[in-house]
Amino acid sequence: MAWFQGRSARRATAPLTRAEFDALPARDRAELHNSAADSRRQLVTTLVQIATTVAVLISLIFTAQGLTQTAQSLDAAREEQRIAREGLSVARKGQIADRFSRAVEQLASKSTDVRIGGIYALEGVAKEDVSYRDTTIDLLATYVVGHGLKGADLQPRDIQGALTVLGRARPVNPEAGWLQLGRARIPGARLRGLHLARSNLMQADLSEALVDDTDLSEADLRATDLSGAYLIKASLVNANLNLADLTGARLLSTDLSHANLYAADLTNADFTNVKLTGTQLGHAKLAGATGLPSVDQLKKIVEWDGDTVWPRPHATSGG
Repeated sequence: MAWFQGRSARRATAPLTRAEFDALPARDRAELHNSAADSRRQLVTTLVQIATTVAVLISLIFTAQGLTQTAQSLDAAREEQRIAREGLSVARKGQIADRFSRAVEQLASKSTDVRIGGIYALEGVAKEDVSYRDTTIDLLATYVVGHGLKGADLQPRDIQGALTVLGRARPVNPEAGWLQLGRARIPGARLRGLHLARSNLMQADLSEALVDDTDLSEADLRATDLSGAYLIKASLVNANLNLADLTGARLLSTDLSHANLYAADLTNADFTNVKLTGTQLGHAKLAGATGLPSVDQLKKIVEWDGDTVWPRPHATSGG
């Protein structure tokens, strides 16, 4: 055994010769054999681990490259989609602009039917692209003011169409002013179920007009001609009718609560089922008006002054 230990130092630096190995005791030869087998197994295991690690690394590299390529492909696809969307948006805007221009041109046509087509085409554009909405509203309001037919029993179909489109629209800011129809000459107009709240109709001619179930609350109707007009179930709450002409008007089931009728001419007007709570009737002329409660009752619910001209007792529902 001492000999083996002495030989072990040499074995650490140089391999044994065949003769030296054969000279070793059997036990030492077995030990060396087992040690060599273990070394080979460890080497094989290490090589396998290295190979596996290298394979994993290679796989990770290929995977990373694949993911990078996939990400690049996705980015490219998204960019293509963005460009396509922008292209479609530009094309759509161009189409809408063309439609708007053609519709405006139609308003200048000599044909009533063509003008009506232009009016409703403008409504369609405004609904599809809100950026055209205010322009369309202003354009149609200007069209009504400039083309209304003075002294007509009925307005032309294009004016009626424009009024209908305007009355169907709604303001972005409900508290702000709405349609600009001041000085419009639209006698005999038919305003059915329209939204005209807070609109400017100052000094407009609405004589003989039919205002049916239309919202005119807070509207500016100063010095407006509503003589002979039919206002049926209309809302004129807080409307300004200062100096308005309502001679012979039929105000049937209309709400005039808190409306300003200061110095308005209501001669021979029909007030059947009208709401008058808080209505300003100072300097107003009510001679010949019918459908009202008695003067004593009226004075309790409206605002009046010494220049208010009251109807004769027989003309009121109160007797």
